[in-house]
Amino acid sequence: MNFRTYSKSYKLKERLNNPPENWEIHEGVHDPIIERQVFDDVQRSFGDTKCRKPKNVRKNMFAGYLYCSDCGARLNYKYTHDNPNNHYFSCKNKRENNGLCAQTHHIRVDSITDILTRHLSKILRFATLFEDEFVKIVVDEHCKLVQIQQKKNQIALHEALAREKELDLLYEQVYEDRTLGKLSEERFLKLSGKYENEQSAVRQNIKHLRAVVEEETAHEMNADGFLRLVRKYTDIETVSPEILREFVDKIVVHHRKQEFGQTIQDVEIFYRFIGYIELPEMSREQRESLQEAFGREEPSAANPKAG
Repeated sequence: MNFRTYSKSYKLKERLNNPPENWEIHEGVHDPIIERQVFDDVQRSFGDTKCRKPKNVRKNMFAGYLYCSDCGARLNYKYTHDNPNNHYFSCKNKRENNGLCAQTHHIRVDSITDILTRHLSKILRFATLFEDEFVKIVVDEHCKLVQIQQKKNQIALHEALAREKELDLLYEQVYEDRTLGKLSEERFLKLSGKYENEQSAVRQNIKHLRAVVEEETAHEMNADGFLRLVRKYTDIETVSPEILREFVDKIVVHHRKQEFGQTIQDVEIFYRFIGYIELPEMSREQRESLQEAFGREEPSAANPKAG
């Protein structure tokens, strides 16, 4: 069977599937090893074979929410079979070793659960007590952060697109030099292979950056929408899948680093409607002053969830 795949250009390594009508099938060209009847009988027997499903297929509520801070890929959920308590996430690109990410960004499920629970509880209490101040923080600070990140990603995308065009020109130049006899075959193969490999990596990066830019463009900030969610809860003891879906857009996980003999791992939580936000640290006197100004009482932790 010939022509099942084809290439658009000599510059591209990718093979594309050809429509069946363009295939060429030549039967009976070689002497068979076994008789056709025996071959068909064996093939039919495979259809009766039942595939054994894996015993432990687990999912985690954070799957699809955690992203790598370096390459932007989603983190994959994993667990150790001989240690049922070791559930963790790590970078998809690092595990595949495709050159897009150099670090694992490993984080345990219990760690991310604790971080999100504490941060979300802090957000809820602040937004409940100081709605006006909360809206001001969201509008002023978050907009600046989003604009900086969008500009950074746009610049990276433009640079990647420019490099892709440059690699096209470089490849055409070495091909022309080889045709005119200015380059040896060995030198041509070395340069063309180098440019093809880099172009493949650049195209993967362009695909990722375009997805990131589109996602950021589609994101709309809506502090009132977030406050409507806040009013449904007075306190959160732990994060459930329902709470995760209601409040969280994505969580960006950084790789661990050592500072002054301590291991530190930054985690950025992006909430629905408002994105990433860091609340100011306030003393007890400042909290009491704001409570008095806004005329609100701090909710009791013993109150049950509303809604």
